[in-house]
Amino acid sequence: MSYHILHLLSLDLRVRLKLDQLHIEDRAKGTERSVPLADIAVIVTAAPDLQVTAGALRRMAELNVLMLVCNEKFEPCALNLPYYRATNTELLRRQVEWTPEWKEAMWRRVITAKIRNQAAVLGNLKRARAVLSEIADRCEAGRAGGGTGGVLNSPKIPLSSITGSRRAFFLSNDSSACESRAARHYWRHLLPRLSDEERRREPGTRSGVNGMLDYGYAIMRTATLRSLAAHGFIAALGIHHAPKAGSFALADDLMEPLRPWMDRELRRFLDSGNEAMKEWMPRAAALLTAETPMGNGRVRMLNAIDLYVQSFADAALMRVPAPLRIPMLT
Repeated sequence: MSYHILHLLSLDLRVRLKLDQLHIEDRAKGTERSVPLADIAVIVTAAPDLQVTAGALRRMAELNVLMLVCNEKFEPCALNLPYYRATNTELLRRQVEWTPEWKEAMWRRVITAKIRNQAAVLGNLKRARAVLSEIADRCEAGRAGGGTGGVLNSPKIPLSSITGSRRAFFLSNDSSACESRAARHYWRHLLPRLSDEERRREPGTRSGVNGMLDYGYAIMRTATLRSLAAHGFIAALGIHHAPKAGSFALADDLMEPLRPWMDRELRRFLDSGNEAMKEWMPRAAALLTAETPMGNGRVRMLNAIDLYVQSFADAALMRVPAPLRIPMLT
């Protein structure tokens, strides 16, 4: 698969197709260059006066090249992706027929992997990592009920201050309950290490650390959508996230274990003393081309995501909650 990430950030750009290459004219600088379209995986643009020809957009769709459009503050605003086309009609039928039991079992696998990756991000905090690992073990086992154990005692959740129904939720090993417990513990330990001013994860704030996380997650979501489109999935039909107008529920589902990868990258970026969003944009996108362990070898993250989605497709075709090849942090 192609893996290059193309950034279009100059003020006045015109992009057209020329012999299956993107011909990019920078009118402000008076320069021109060409890039083979087949080598591009994702295009990220914040150019205020960008012009893209219909021919270029058509060829992007045919080659499954996604374009993420950002505003002048580098906040993701729109996504250009191929119109749905079935590449495997049997997979399409399986997706429409997914049972609640199968979806719950697969979601439990996804969330368990997410919590284990969160634990790896906090790897240098032994006690914090141990708590998340215990939550992941309980989620994977899927035992309902049970005592409080170390999971509840370690984060010091004040059960006496919440209602009976919420208390039952925190004591449950339901996948959503495990995800919630892990999130409370994870962000309490991660964000203070990233910023002294932002102590909580607040999606949609569009500024500071939270804004940078939102941008990084948008990059991961775009890469997941690209792979889902390549395999012929209907991204609007997920296994956990509720479908709604304009949503890509399946991409939101499958990208959950990938979020900690971006969390770790942002922590490293901020630890280097850099806090500029314009500098963070290429750093976040570069994560997709970085090599990551997968099985007995190493592959680029974009290819790892594709292997992950392929394993999900295999499980769907077999109609059993088979193991998934999820990129795991170490």
